Amino acid sequence: MRKVTIIGAGRTGRGTFGELFFSEGGFDIAFADINADLVRALREQGYFVTKQTDLDTGAFKQIRVDGFEVFDVRADRGAYLRRLADSEFVAIAVFPASFDAVAQDLADMIRLRIEEGMTNKAAVIIGGNFVGLRSYFEGALEKLLDAGELAVLDGQVALITSKANRKVTFSSDPDAEPLALEGDDKPILPVEDRFFFDEGYEYPSFFQRSNDVELSMAEKIWSENLLHCSLGFMGAYKGYEYLNDAASDELCADLAGKAWREGRRALEAEFGIPVPDDSLLETMLGKFGSPYFRDRIERVVRQPIRKLCRGERFLGPALLCLKHGIMPFFILRAAAYGFFVPNTGDEQAAKIEEILASMPLENAVVTITGLNPSVPDEAIACRLLVGFAQEIQCLEGAEKPKPAEGEITR
Repeated sequence: MRKVTIIGAGRTGRGTFGELFFSEGGFDIAFADINADLVRALREQGYFVTKQTDLDTGAFKQIRVDGFEVFDVRADRGAYLRRLADSEFVAIAVFPASFDAVAQDLADMIRLRIEEGMTNKAAVIIGGNFVGLRSYFEGALEKLLDAGELAVLDGQVALITSKANRKVTFSSDPDAEPLALEGDDKPILPVEDRFFFDEGYEYPSFFQRSNDVELSMAEKIWSENLLHCSLGFMGAYKGYEYLNDAASDELCADLAGKAWREGRRALEAEFGIPVPDDSLLETMLGKFGSPYFRDRIERVVRQPIRKLCRGERFLGPALLCLKHGIMPFFILRAAAYGFFVPNTGDEQAAKIEEILASMPLENAVVTITGLNPSVPDEAIACRLLVGFAQEIQCLEGAEKPKPAEGEITR
């Protein structure tokens, strides 16, 4: 059987890459992760269940994925690298903070292929909500490999950007099996058509090969993900538990929609991507508000510092707006709610709390976002974020009930 190794056994690794390769059939699947507890759980259970739901009708199907191997990236290092070297496909499903570690794994894989005299063609399918995925990994590998090793990479192992665009969460069913996942029912995986396989090669049927996936990723992150996370940040501030509730809130939906339109105008100005009519916005809000998919806001807003950084779903399109003379008023208004994401155990939310409490707001915004106030466009973004954060604080104070006469205040 053809081997595929999926680096990252979380929601996207299992619920998108894992399920798609399993349902295709004919693949020997392995997962690899640094989370020893997750590795142990997958080994002991030996399977997991995914549920894909049509967000328009509620129709769903459940797939039990089994028969896979699992590697601990650290504890099983030798066997893990051997598996990577032997794989026809390597799929990456990790957060950006782990990109450099995975690049090191790929560099070690290349060296092992050279040692073993391997010349078979392979493909590394890179997944993640990140603009410039392939460029990032190419740059990281150029620093890790010498000229001869890079020649082997460039001739034998194709780096392929993918758009893993399923919405995958842990199951919301209290009676669900351990490790169960649920999401929408997208049956395809858009991938760059940069493979090195010979003519006549049989690609997985779920691959949707095209030459514009990198551009499509920028469009997705700086418009759809912008809308999604705007709803999440505002919904979290208002105390909603599920994204459905935020999408059904008239004010949240209106402000998020206006942010989306600003992002679309920036994409048109930079890349020539036409601004769609409002029917697309209505469709997306309808899917986010679907009663058939309960997406926890806690999941949507996790790692808020990452989401507020340059190049991400807020500052990426905001700075693109400023570059083209478009004021990103609503994008940065939505982003400002990210400074007030409730701390429910997320390390980055706790870090934001700590930063806001330890320095003036102007300095806190720079520290959290990484913006450089000496750069004109970034200085404008900083000032807007500070103003919107102050507005939120003022409104929060105004909404607090005044103490009754004689009541002691703190």
